[in-house]
Amino acid sequence: MKRIWFKILFVTIFLSSIVFYASYQKIYSTNVTNLKDSLSSAQLSYFARLGAGNTVGDSNIKIATAGNPYNTTDNLFVGDTLAIGNSAVGFTGSTIYIVRDIANTKTISLNAGLGASNTFTGAYIVATRSAIHTVTFKPQDSISGSKWQVLLKITSSSGETYNDGMPDQGGFDVKNIADSNITCPWGTASVGTTAVISGNSYQIFNCTLAAGTSNPINTDSTITIGTGASLVINPSASSGHILGNGDVYTIYLRNLDASDNVVSSTQGKIAINDNVLVTAVIDPTITFYIDSAGTSQPAGTRCGTTLAATADQTTSTGVNFGSLSLGQFNTLAQRFSCSTNATNGYTVQVFEDKPLTVTAIGSAITIPDTDCDVGSTCTTTTATSWSADNSTSQFGYSLEAVNSSPVAFSAGTNFTAKPFGIGYTNAQTIMSSSSTPTNVDRAYICYRITAANSQEAGTYQNQISFIATATF
Repeated sequence: MKRIWFKILFVTIFLSSIVFYASYQKIYSTNVTNLKDSLSSAQLSYFARLGAGNTVGDSNIKIATAGNPYNTTDNLFVGDTLAIGNSAVGFTGSTIYIVRDIANTKTISLNAGLGASNTFTGAYIVATRSAIHTVTFKPQDSISGSKWQVLLKITSSSGETYNDGMPDQGGFDVKNIADSNITCPWGTASVGTTAVISGNSYQIFNCTLAAGTSNPINTDSTITIGTGASLVINPSASSGHILGNGDVYTIYLRNLDASDNVVSSTQGKIAINDNVLVTAVIDPTITFYIDSAGTSQPAGTRCGTTLAATADQTTSTGVNFGSLSLGQFNTLAQRFSCSTNATNGYTVQVFEDKPLTVTAIGSAITIPDTDCDVGSTCTTTTATSWSADNSTSQFGYSLEAVNSSPVAFSAGTNFTAKPFGIGYTNAQTIMSSSSTPTNVDRAYICYRITAANSQEAGTYQNQISFIATATF
């Protein structure tokens, strides 16, 4: 009789356990939706080293051409701040210089000659690029006293430290981020520990709810990492990096219960890129120009117009107009592509760091951003026709879809155009999709410059930044 009652009791406990476990799993198994991480700058940090033969007083410095994240001057620009190490070994302090010019792929011109502490072969040359990470999502979990975590990829490579203020090939550097630099939608912000997931290291940032409180479900929520000058340092070019191709990094958004058990974990992707250098030269000459439209175009027609004779000088990281024809339309183009498996699609944005400006340090001479034709004024948010006014100095862009790619506007037959927005806060969408694209979306961006006869001679440059963001 005792055995029978014992069996009944055992079965009852066993079934109760199954019911409890099923209930527990049902409550805690959901994920977040609409996860994305938008960076205020998606430019790779620059990390190179001094080559042999640099001496005290040199203002044109030679870089090492092998064995470093960057072995050329690509992704380095006039006006960049450079830190050059005071020793060939380790990170023992540095001296700050400004880039005056990029002489060639192996030589950098500085605003001052090298000091005695900066001539060592192998001393690091660094230009850090940093960003605010704005992580947005819609939570599908609501657990009393839970903890939400953002995990950013950090380095685990030998010789690199994830929190020393130096850009790493293996991930983001987080030295500058303290608790006060994190903004949470609810709960208390803190910099957490590190974690290893699938053999990769991550820095954890926490938003911890108070005991007995929970977060809303299915509402737009934002965790921001970085404020003011305290930003996350972007990685340098990864091992095997190909110029023009973004280095892709994984982020995680996790929800933990009050006992720090991981309840949900959602993965996202971000791409960090090389910036594009636009160069235009106006020679101190008077030019009489007769075009040969439709007969000798180097790259045919883009955006409904004939490309300039220097079309073959366009690369993945540079748009080199060379010597401009005064009082004429000068147009060059690049193709850009985007593909993602994100269920909510993607957005591609573009902005410039400043108008096209003479490269001499401190110069304020510019080719102004376009306002298009007289009487049809365009803005960063409104495109209008720019096909008549070629007598004034202007710089802008248009778009041409490849097949049916979802560009923001199209050039049409009258070269519809816009000026670039200046700075990240004025970035404009040039292509986007609200769902997963079935193919690789591609389009052309056409850069147009006109120069008045009175425009001052010199070399004009600026930087164009592309930001591609997927929404998971």
